[in-house]
Amino acid sequence: AANNPYAHLQMPNITIDYVMSSQMISYPLRLHDCCPQSEGACALIYANEEETKKITDNPAWFHAVETAHYYTFGTDDKMYDLPTATFASKKAYKKAGIKNPVKDLDVAEIYEPTSWSELSWTEALGFCKPGEGGKLLDEGITQMSGEFPINPSGGVLSTNPIGATALVRVAEAATQVMGRGEKRQVPDVEKALAMGFGGSLWTEILILGKEPMR
Repeated sequence: AANNPYAHLQMPNITIDYVMSSQMISYPLRLHDCCPQSEGACALIYANEEETKKITDNPAWFHAVETAHYYTFGTDDKMYDLPTATFASKKAYKKAGIKNPVKDLDVAEIYEPTSWSELSWTEALGFCKPGEGGKLLDEGITQMSGEFPINPSGGVLSTNPIGATALVRVAEAATQVMGRGEKRQVPDVEKALAMGFGGSLWTEILILGKEPMR
């Protein structure tokens, strides 16, 4: 988020001690384990291939769009392993020809409203085996300089304009594909994943690419 001029919370000098001393919200989550609530907006321009060529020579192309909903409103433990993310991502990967998301994708913008959710939901998205979400982080794979950066924008933990938050993930993924991320740009991005989340544990998965699918 410190590299993102659009991030609502830019805290480059934040420390573990600072987070752990913040207000307890619901054990064990503290204030800075939870996303803020802020105001903001996001807009995308959608166009077919013919019209796109009139607008720009550097678009982000949709390779797959999938969504899944659950039958509860987050009142059971399914929020933690998020089956809708698994269901929607598998369908999106198949549609986009993704065999191994960590190898075939270059970056991901996922919805992580709390500090724990990225660790759990990377497993639900098939980025690693169940129980190995922490390993991705410990080995530096998801860092900006890692093999598969996650949330170079700073994610939902730094910016959460209610109603636009999921669309921001798509915009940030498109920004990466178009190479317009400036200080938060991941090098040589060809394909990116964006994840939306909310409501009755619904998940939306979008795969974007630098080139159109044929």
